[in-house]
This record gives sequence, C-alpha cells and structure tokens, in this order.
Amino acid sequence: MNKDPGFTMTQTAFSMKKNYIFFLFLLSCMIPGLQQKASAQYGFTVQPCADSAAVVALFDSVFLSRMPPQSIANITFYGDPVAVGYFKNANFLGFVKHKGIVLTTGKSEFTDNSNQCNTEQNASTNNSGVEGDPDLEQLAGVSSHDGCIIEFDFKPVGDTARFNYVFASEEYHEYVNASFNDMLGFFLSGPEISGPFSDSAINIALIPGTTIRVAINTINFGKGGITCTGKPTGCKNCEWFKDNSQSSDPVFSKFVYDALTTALSAKQAVEHGQWYHIKIALSDGGDAIYDSAVLLERGSFKTGSIKKGIGIHIMD
Repeated sequence: MNKDPGFTMTQTAFSMKKNYIFFLFLLSCMIPGLQQKASAQYGFTVQPCADSAAVVALFDSVFLSRMPPQSIANITFYGDPVAVGYFKNANFLGFVKHKGIVLTTGKSEFTDNSNQCNTEQNASTNNSGVEGDPDLEQLAGVSSHDGCIIEFDFKPVGDTARFNYVFASEEYHEYVNASFNDMLGFFLSGPEISGPFSDSAINIALIPGTTIRVAINTINFGKGGITCTGKPTGCKNCEWFKDNSQSSDPVFSKFVYDALTTALSAKQAVEHGQWYHIKIALSDGGDAIYDSAVLLERGSFKTGSIKKGIGIHIMD
C-alpha cells in the first residue's frame, strides 16, 4: 500500500493544551474559509484543512477533546488534507453536538454545497489520497482509491471505547446493490482483540446490534434513478437511513450527498490501562468517482468515565 505522504504527532507533542492546538488549527485553516463563507455564518458550514498538521491538530482538539493527553499517542494522517474539514451547525445529523470533523474521498469544502436535481455527480472529485489500502480492499473486495486515513493509539480510562458518526455518499441511490461501493472501516487492534485485518484488527463500523458493516449496499432505500425523480421503494436496514435525493428533503439545499445514515455509534469492549490502536479509513471503491464522507461528532471519542478534574476544557 502506498500511504505517502503521512504526518505524525507523537505523545510528547500532545502535552500542549488542546485549546492552543485548536487555536493553531483556526489560524492555519479555518479563518481564510470563514472569510469566503461569511454569508453562511449561522448555517451548516465546512472549513477544509490546509495541510496535514492541521488535520492532526483538528483530531486532537476536536474529536479527542474528552481524552486526557497522556492517553493519546501517535496521531497519524495519510491522504490529502483537503479531504478533511471542520463542520459546525450540523443539527440535522442527529448528534448532541452539532460540530465535528468530516473525512471525504473528494474535497471536504464541497460537503456544505447544495444538492442538485437532474445529475448524478454533485460530489465527484479526485484528490491525492491513499491508493490501495489493504484493509479496506479486504473489507470490500474491490480496489480502493482517494483514501483518507487517520490512526492513533489510545489508553482507555474505562472498559469501552466508543464514538459517534454518520456515513454519507453520492453513490446513493444509483449504485445500491452494485458490485462496487465506497468503503468505510474503523479498524481496532489491541489486547484480547483478534480479527482478520492488519495487526489482527477488527472492523467496528457496524450496523447497530449486528456484525454487518456499514455500507451503501447494507443501509439503503433500494436502487433509484437520477436525483429528484422520486425515492426508491426498497428497504435494507432503512431504520438507519436518511434520504437527501429529493428537493423536498430537509437538508437538500445545504448538504451535497444524496443520502446519509442516522447517527451511529461505534463501540468495543477494551481493557482499562492497556494501549490500543484504531484506524479510521474511508475510500472510493472500484473507481475514483462519486464521493463519500464520514462525519465524526466533536468530543464523542471516549473510553469510559473520566475522573473529575482530569477533563480538559476547549473552545466550543
């Protein structure tokens, strides 16, 4: 697998306060975007990252904000920084907090664009992301392209690791039940975990209460036509599904993808005080067109109750 370029921040660097890291992220990547999107100040917006350092700072200060710094190490990003962005005012996702991080197989700046009628390709862009990730290819059985991968080590303070996310794709509904779909995997490895992926990892991006991976072919309304021509009539695990392919859908004018899942939770039992590794990975499947995204809720990564006084407050 070609993972270059990569960017790593070691545990020593995490001794900085998370407020300061997030402030640096604001300076490096959000402020220019805010000037361009001032008219959308109170609506759903996404600010893309400028470089790999900004991606790492964003994950540390936003996604991992509830983790003690000494319990996080070796955050590493592989892919194109423009594929990652900070979102806010996303009340439609079903998260308690309406802010977080979006990873895409295209460009994150397109996420808050309006969907469009009479076209299949409102979000279909290439980036300089990872090609040929072996775990994603093993998971889905097709070639992977435009990959966006973040991984890190963590030491649980409790007995369960969990976080909240939403999967969205432009492949809905035209490519439901196709032989290739874009791929999403949360690959977790560590003590007492034994699975088929690298470092004996398991995939925890699963439909709740099942061992079925989250994908276009496993959560959908069935196969349909071009946007705005009517909803498909099928149902496969559709209790976890939200359509965005019709102009009457609530977020059609502010969210580019044709459909998305409800808010889901990835979780796995872990051992307190032991080091684990997680790889959050997304890529196009079979070809490099029709983008997908995974949106991660701010501060939702946690591993149990943190004793009073350990938590770190960051800007909201």
